[in-house]
Amino acid sequence: MNENKRIAFNSVIIYLRLCVVSLISIILSRVVLDALGVSDFGLYNVVGGIVLLLNVINSSMTSTTYRYLAFEIGKKENGNPNKIFNTSRIIHLAFAALIVLVGEPLGELYIINYLNVASESIPDAQFVFRLSIIAAAINTIFVPNQGLLVAYEKFRATALIDIISNLVKLGLILLFIYSDTNRIRLYSIIMLSYTVINSLAYYMYCKKYHNDVVACSLNKDRRMYKEMVSFSSWTLFGAFANVGKSQGSVIIINYFFGTIINAAYAVARQVEVFIMMFARSLGSAAVPQTTKSFSAGDLQRSISITSRISKYTFVLMALISFPVIIEIDFLLGLWLKDVPNGSAQFCQLIILGNLIGCLGEGIPNLINACGKIKAYQVIVHTIMILGLPISFVLYKMGYNPYTICIVYCFINFLNSFVKLIMLRRVVKFDVIDFMKISHFRILLMTIPLVIYYLFIPSQTTNVGHCMNFVGAFIFFLVILWGFGLDNLERNKAKSFLKNIIFN
Repeated sequence: MNENKRIAFNSVIIYLRLCVVSLISIILSRVVLDALGVSDFGLYNVVGGIVLLLNVINSSMTSTTYRYLAFEIGKKENGNPNKIFNTSRIIHLAFAALIVLVGEPLGELYIINYLNVASESIPDAQFVFRLSIIAAAINTIFVPNQGLLVAYEKFRATALIDIISNLVKLGLILLFIYSDTNRIRLYSIIMLSYTVINSLAYYMYCKKYHNDVVACSLNKDRRMYKEMVSFSSWTLFGAFANVGKSQGSVIIINYFFGTIINAAYAVARQVEVFIMMFARSLGSAAVPQTTKSFSAGDLQRSISITSRISKYTFVLMALISFPVIIEIDFLLGLWLKDVPNGSAQFCQLIILGNLIGCLGEGIPNLINACGKIKAYQVIVHTIMILGLPISFVLYKMGYNPYTICIVYCFINFLNSFVKLIMLRRVVKFDVIDFMKISHFRILLMTIPLVIYYLFIPSQTTNVGHCMNFVGAFIFFLVILWGFGLDNLERNKAKSFLKNIIFN
């Protein structure tokens, strides 16, 4: 299969998976919010959210595994994926032990001394946290299996595993709403069960179809451990910064405003997760090809993929985000029975911040492929984490709860240019050419979209809201065709449409 077609095919598979998983998540979010209530939902977001946040770390660690495996696969000779996999397995076992030994006492300390919650809810918070730590450790142990499937571009397998696991979770949670026991504890047990099922499914698939790679062997090459730990440590620095930003935002909001505002922020974060999963699917599909091209010495193709991914990721996210931002109140009302106050404003600002953050989305993949990640991780993520102390000071001065989202809009804008500078240091390429392909076209699209948003009339009926949503979607496609695509891309789009219509 042509490599560009492979990226497109993998993107379609990832999109289908995301459609199913997102639909399940939308159903579950409403069920869980109704069953737990706003306060317990906010409490789980603060305490049980450790699983979601450590999954961010695990996703980052997965990148270490698939980077080295894809690099090894891309070698024309003398590749040894089994050696890489077993080295990664030892590293992740050590990290899982670290999560339990360090995370558990620190979490207990925070819950007892700093968590802004009623005293009678402390035992529930401790129970939720302990199960979350166990789930995070289990997920970490099986990270190399996920990385293996990404490196071999087995996206159909990952899609099937994730869909089945989420359907099982859906079934368990639909039973949970009829339970009269402590619901927040039962929900924690269900989430732990989901983690175990998903992790074992990845393990069994790899054992059956890639046993030669996952077969246990002891790698005594200390240099390899040192190299992968070094790469992982800097990747983890970025992951911890992301966790610090996400959970730090939750903790700061809880400290100043309590669990009710936490619930509104949690709803916005779930909307963010849905949209970002779709937006970044193209980048996920392109990661193995970027790494393999670089490993094979084809630097020009790696740069070309990176610049296009940066542009297309923004386009895909904006395609979903633009109508959502315009009709967020209506959509939240359809989704949730009781919408926490402030959810719509949080949603709009978080989506805007992530749209800005999509500029240069493909750059981290190419830097990872090069292996020179230290300076990038330190500079980009240090700038990102500075948003927390800045927001804390602004809250102290009396600013409203949405301030932290505005701060991160500015930080993401700054980092979009820092990423370009860092890539220029690692790989010699034409920055202006890169910006013409991605940033310039995005700017041309943004101006009419902003004007449309400012002047679109508000609606009071369901029909009017639906027309607004559809109209915004169509308007975006018109602007994309007129300003977002270059001549080559328009010709390819025309050819693609002709093939669909006439063949």
